[in-house]
Amino acid sequence: EKLLDGVQVEWKTLKNLTFPTSNIKWRAAKRTYRYIDLTSVNIETKLITETIEITSSDAPSRAQKIVEKDDVIFATTRPTQKRYCLIGDQYSGEIASTGYCVLRAKQKEVLPKWIGHWIASSKFNKYVEENQSGSAYPAISDAKVKEFEIPIPCPDNPKKSLEIQAEIVRILDAMTDHAAELTAELTAELTARKKQ
Repeated sequence: EKLLDGVQVEWKTLKNLTFPTSNIKWRAAKRTYRYIDLTSVNIETKLITETIEITSSDAPSRAQKIVEKDDVIFATTRPTQKRYCLIGDQYSGEIASTGYCVLRAKQKEVLPKWIGHWIASSKFNKYVEENQSGSAYPAISDAKVKEFEIPIPCPDNPKKSLEIQAEIVRILDAMTDHAAELTAELTAELTARKKQ
């Protein structure tokens, strides 16, 4: 709040802050790809834990979306599970399920991690709950995800805007890391108590 104090903030849709992404043309694909399925992203750690190798001959029908480094992917099936992650170097150019919405930041305006933190927010979760459809297998469309608005500080000064975003992200990352450490300590303690 201190960082945003007295700063002009404009709320923009994710659609306006991200680039369109493309699907793979399997007929032209020559190599093997790592496939990021819905179960590939760990809900707790927000990391890709395991992928399978696929080629044009054995690719599942949902293996379509090409992902690049710094893309934020968010699972639109059972979206309140909060299954999302930031794509790192090792998965750049690989393939994700159509069950993910791929958010490719316009990095002159918005940091990928800034988008990631808003996807992690309770505000976004509430938005998802209000906009998902289906009861047995709830889902939200990519278009609906991209209608979500996030705040962009100093929209007329991109350099300053990115500096403010970076500082807030740094603070939030530090808090997230600290929470993860406390959770790990608590889990170890509970395991020891159970053994006792």
